[in-house]
Amino acid sequence: MADIRDRAREYLNVLPPLGGQINSDGQTAGLFTKLTGHTQAGLQKNWDGGGIMTTCNEFVGFYARALGAKEYLGRFDIEVYLKKHGKGDAWVPATGGARPKYGDIFRPKSFHMGISLDFEGEMWNTAESGQGGPKSKRDIIKRKQTKYDPSKLQGWVDIEIYFGAAAPTSPFPEWLVGWWKVPWRGQTYYYYFDRDRQAKYTLTMPSNTSQPPLRADDTGSVTLEPNNSVTIRWGATGSVEKFSSVPGSNEQMRGTWNATEQLTADKM
Repeated sequence: MADIRDRAREYLNVLPPLGGQINSDGQTAGLFTKLTGHTQAGLQKNWDGGGIMTTCNEFVGFYARALGAKEYLGRFDIEVYLKKHGKGDAWVPATGGARPKYGDIFRPKSFHMGISLDFEGEMWNTAESGQGGPKSKRDIIKRKQTKYDPSKLQGWVDIEIYFGAAAPTSPFPEWLVGWWKVPWRGQTYYYYFDRDRQAKYTLTMPSNTSQPPLRADDTGSVTLEPNNSVTIRWGATGSVEKFSSVPGSNEQMRGTWNATEQLTADKM
């Protein structure tokens, strides 16, 4: 099987060079429908009814399916969705200093999605649909070039990891796996870290600390940081917690909630 990024490049080569575009109407309408599943007539019906439909999600979803994805990746809750389907390792938060590679699916903080291409210095080349809408009276797929600003991104799907072509960059530390007790604002929270780089919490004390929770109040993605540090981004609330192990101990951690309130965690 060809390299997944080579396959991504082959699929995306159908897009015209920077400055060109594929419209939902006119001569490119057939190709637009092939890449998104939508027609100009269907879009127009939505707009005539007061809708604002565009096809950024569908363009991403059709692309991922063409590469062999079992899950439909054209969705705004992509980070949480990946965790639920055991693909959490493929999600790369934009806070870690890495950059998306060719073919990776990115999710901005705004309600949008697209596909990363490559970089020219600080300029980021992408492929995006949803570049039109009711005001344009057509939807548009095109290549774009913008200055890279990770502060505007939630993160992206690393397609090598998603499709199993690459292993996670580092093993999950065994000392972190299991239950931790975290007091906060007069309440005790019970966190469970698993090897799929997920954290789950519950307000119910576990009766068996060798087993994961049967249900969780929230699930978060876990990113490993240098010096025995981890970052949790909770799916439902979006809160970010950062922990580091206490020097000389792998059974105590100290951290912060949203960079404002202090947290402690003790291994159970």
